[in-house]
Amino acid sequence: MRTFLGSLSVWLISTMVYAQQSTNSAGPAVGYTGVSSIWVLANISYAGMRAQNSRSTGWRILALIFGFPGTLLSLLVVREGSERAYGVDLPRRTV
Repeated sequence: MRTFLGSLSVWLISTMVYAQQSTNSAGPAVGYTGVSSIWVLANISYAGMRAQNSRSTGWRILALIFGFPGTLLSLLVVREGSERAYGVDLPRRTV
């Protein structure tokens, strides 16, 4: 039992040190986060516009460009005007 606890504590300490080291060097990772969040938001936006049969062509093209290749998947999977994208209901607003 002592051997198990000793090896477990050594493993946990080394894991924590490794995790701390990787979080301290967050310089380049911060730059990639902004780009990937734009990509995700463009994909969600394109899927929503496709599901709701939006007529704004300019925004659709912009979302298609910034979200590619994920928006290509949305183009193939989400039906135009179905008010549903990836299992989420997106009903149109009635004004």
